[in-house]
Amino acid sequence: MTKVAEKSALPTTNHNLKDVKPFRGNSKVPTPATKAVDETQKSEITDQAKNLKAADEAKAPEATTPNAPTPELSDAPSMLDKAGSVAKAIAKAPVMPIIVPSKTKKLEEKIADKNPDPVHFIKKPAVIFVQGFSLFGISNGDGISDMADNYPGAKKFSWEEHEKIMAEIKKHAPDQPVVLVGHSFGGDTAIEVASELNSVKNSFRAVDLLVSIDAVGMNKSIIPINVKSNLNFFTEGVVPFLHGDPTVARNTKYTDVTNELRNELHSRMDDSPEVQFEIFNKINQVLGKGEEDVFIEISETNQIKDVLEAIKNSL
Repeated sequence: MTKVAEKSALPTTNHNLKDVKPFRGNSKVPTPATKAVDETQKSEITDQAKNLKAADEAKAPEATTPNAPTPELSDAPSMLDKAGSVAKAIAKAPVMPIIVPSKTKKLEEKIADKNPDPVHFIKKPAVIFVQGFSLFGISNGDGISDMADNYPGAKKFSWEEHEKIMAEIKKHAPDQPVVLVGHSFGGDTAIEVASELNSVKNSFRAVDLLVSIDAVGMNKSIIPINVKSNLNFFTEGVVPFLHGDPTVARNTKYTDVTNELRNELHSRMDDSPEVQFEIFNKINQVLGKGEEDVFIEISETNQIKDVLEAIKNSL
């Protein structure tokens, strides 16, 4: 017969846990004695909290009396007024842009691009005379000089001054007429200038009149389409290089070409009074200096206005 051992009333101790260390908290496992001490400390802290709470409740009626408002609440309206005035002042203040020093130069460049300096043009026709090569009696330039000196506002250049001629033309307003008159190599330069003006780069600037006086050189026979009228003088000579040739329009819809065969020598053609007369007459026609324009100019003077006003009053 097997006997069952009676359970003891006393708790058993597990010796397997005597060397186990706690993972968190105190390094020692709390004993019943330390638990009693902790409970005592907790009760003392609870009693102190209750006493502080009772003291606060006793003082609360004095602090919340309706007849004694707190300083903070009494000053609230004035603080709000001050805050409102400050906000209004900030709203009215001008907004100043913040410019980064490193970007100042780029900003100035953008402003300069949007506001370029105004371009001032000469509001008069560009009338330009071009002298030829004067060595060995090919062209003395006397006839060109005489015409340039005696036509109001005209300018005189050498056949080598291609760039200066272009710069002079660009000084004049785009709506102003352009007249080019050249002799010998100067005639060849005048045709080259007209061809250069016939480009997108130069806005297809029109040449109202191109006068070529026995032009010599290369590319002197074809007149570009931006030339409205070409008056060409040429002569027959023994040496092909020392006399001009007839010119042709690249497109007759845009250019009117007049060729005139002369009997003067190459170096004397610009000195011919007949040639000079035809040139001046053609320039005046192109620039509109006829009898009608002269009458309009005279009618705009004060003297004519006074006469017309007197006639009007007498009627």
